[in-house]
Amino acid sequence: MEHSNTMTDRTCEILDYIYNSEKPVGVSNIAGNLNLPKATVFRILASLEKWKFVEKLPDGDDYKLGLGMIKYGAKIASEATLIEISKSIIDDLSLRIGESVNLNIEYQEQSLNVYKSPIDNFILVSRLTPTSPLNCSASGKIFLSQKSDDVLKDYFNQKQYSKRTMNSIISYEVFMAEILKIREMQLAYDDEEYEYGLYCLAAPIYHRDKILAAVSISGPKTRLEYKDIGKIGGELKVSCEKITERIKDLEVINLF
Repeated sequence: MEHSNTMTDRTCEILDYIYNSEKPVGVSNIAGNLNLPKATVFRILASLEKWKFVEKLPDGDDYKLGLGMIKYGAKIASEATLIEISKSIIDDLSLRIGESVNLNIEYQEQSLNVYKSPIDNFILVSRLTPTSPLNCSASGKIFLSQKSDDVLKDYFNQKQYSKRTMNSIISYEVFMAEILKIREMQLAYDDEEYEYGLYCLAAPIYHRDKILAAVSISGPKTRLEYKDIGKIGGELKVSCEKITERIKDLEVINLF
């Protein structure tokens, strides 16, 4: 059962309202917009001011966030890594779909796996290396999808790609057609391009409108098809959107 009228909820509502306001706000403004009694708002603000979570302007009755918020924000920012922020969402997704889920970042022109969910029930998945080429891995394609056409041309012209199976894409023209789909769908696929029998799909995590990382799901192609790749892709995108939402207000994110 939800208790939406508790004092704690009201306090959080007020703090959130002040945070989102473009300028300091007064008791009447807060009470009117949050549909709260003025007396309640006043009492909460008095407590928040005591703990320096809000500050009352010296020349009026308006409030802004106080310096007391800084130490908490600084502690969270210093301790928050992308792995810690993402771990619970990734593990939950892995349990729901019964497949291995990975968190990946781009590192030295490869996709680097920095976290893997506990589930690892397929031999091809268990023997995967921590790094994979950008052109033939789903997460790698996500990273390539935000690069300019000139950078992509150089990537293929200089043969920085890897051909691991007959399905691996090594042509700029073919890859560009796929990139357009990735940018539109916000999903990338590796259809036995890294390893025969292995299928992988990935979606991006954004921070400040740039791709920061990718979450990927790997498993045997026949099993993922049986479970419905389209449905799995939808759940993957929702999970990535949740992680993106969690990190949107952080100025700096430690990757690991």
